[in-house]
Amino acid sequence: MVVASAPEGLVEGERLLASTDWAAAASAFESVLAVNDEPAAHDGLGRALWWLRDADRAIAERTLAYAGFRRSGQNSRAFKAAVWLAREYAEALGNEAASRGWFARAEGLASRLPDGAETGWLAVTHGLLQADPATAREDARTALQAARGADDPELEATALALLGLGMIAAGDVPEGMTLVDEAMVVVTAGELRDRMVFGDVCCMVTRASEESCDVSRLSQWNTTVMHFMERTGHPALMEFCGTCCAEILLASGNIASAEGWLIKTLRELDQAGHRARCVHPAAKLAELRLLQGRVEEAGRLLAGFEDRPDALLATAAVRLAAGDTAVAAALLHRRIHHVAGGLLAVPLLALLAEVELAQGNPGQAQETSRRLDGIAAETRWPRALATAHLTAGRVTAAGGDTSSARSRLDSAIEIFGELKMPLEAARARLSMAEALRDSDPEVAVHDAERALAAFDEAGAAAMADKAAALLRALGGPARTGPKALGLLSRREREVLRLLAEALTNAEIADRLFISTKTAEHHVSNILAKLHLRSRGEAGAFALRHFPTE
Repeated sequence: MVVASAPEGLVEGERLLASTDWAAAASAFESVLAVNDEPAAHDGLGRALWWLRDADRAIAERTLAYAGFRRSGQNSRAFKAAVWLAREYAEALGNEAASRGWFARAEGLASRLPDGAETGWLAVTHGLLQADPATAREDARTALQAARGADDPELEATALALLGLGMIAAGDVPEGMTLVDEAMVVVTAGELRDRMVFGDVCCMVTRASEESCDVSRLSQWNTTVMHFMERTGHPALMEFCGTCCAEILLASGNIASAEGWLIKTLRELDQAGHRARCVHPAAKLAELRLLQGRVEEAGRLLAGFEDRPDALLATAAVRLAAGDTAVAAALLHRRIHHVAGGLLAVPLLALLAEVELAQGNPGQAQETSRRLDGIAAETRWPRALATAHLTAGRVTAAGGDTSSARSRLDSAIEIFGELKMPLEAARARLSMAEALRDSDPEVAVHDAERALAAFDEAGAAAMADKAAALLRALGGPARTGPKALGLLSRREREVLRLLAEALTNAEIADRLFISTKTAEHHVSNILAKLHLRSRGEAGAFALRHFPTE
């Protein structure tokens, strides 16, 4: 790009950044720098490179910008660069020493500036760099007060999300979720200019939903967020954090797309040698692999991450699936002791009860279930209530109390349905079918069929196989014929249509923009679900049962 002058090039670069054309913006700023060592051009180039996922060059450019701003006496702009560098060194590179140094430099610059939003940005940055969000609440309150005094919506949205996350970590989930909801309103109402703040807030809301056991909230925000990005041509969430993007896709039931984002994000982190900014994609991908029945692969993904808090639940689940119940129990007890009860303990206690049942220790599982009931009664949080009902239903069924199990599992199915959590509702239905297999086999068949359809639609192959095995034992219908098409996921139906064209796995992969290995996995699932022996049989099945197009 050729520009007439440095000012014109800077204006053009900022315009392109605002339109999210990162590559063109980078070119515009580089054109300015070709003729003039302008600090604003270094700053703009650094921001463009960051969105292009070149964090190392982005840091180098914004360091040059900082130096240039200091030489020219632009301390306010130097402060913003220093604050950004403090976070980037910690979050992307894991260089805590450099992060602390840049934060100290930002503090020094703030002391030379008039009172304004800088105090708030220092506080919120300090809070964001804390390992435990609960300790960041005072920082977030300071930042929120400064934001409202300076009328700074970017700072206000960030402070609201951080304060909400901190309140949730401290156990006040209703108030915390109200704050993160307000933060989401700020970022989706068009009040922001800084694209990074949009991604920041979405990351914190995703984490808040995960830690509060309220992933259904992501489904509720999903439509608003996606509509906002379509309306504004704003890809910030997708390009800011692939793990958070995958979490939102998972909440809406789009497992195939979530899997693609997690694989892409994990590959980029490995290639760049950078750290994950929030939940590590390996932990989320391991959870997906467990749903798909790929236990060994889930274990490999978690290698080296087992001690991370965000990977512990998946690590314990892998240990349970592998039959290593003693290690699974030890990991869960350690984490439960650390979180000290409250809603953060709900998924941990639920899995611990499963481990204790697998160990043949129903009395201990019953005690764990009572702890869950206590948390649910205290918080009245719908996800906690549903999880407590599901766990109690499974535990009482194992003890032979079918009547109590039926009542608790009915409540779990109802609440999970209201929360629009089809996979969790399907788990409760499968537990109901297992509990009623002897006393009421007709109802058991009905619940097993419903569970199987939901698992198949989601691509949760391991749970689907379990439901199918129970159906076979109950004498239920086989997974063949036109009705069986409803048991295939959307992606599997697409693959089945392509099998009718006699395409190879590589050709299917090219057609659907997926890997050959993923295509192979879909074909294997189709053959298993439809009880077919070969690709040829699958192709013939598709020709018989799909409408002619």
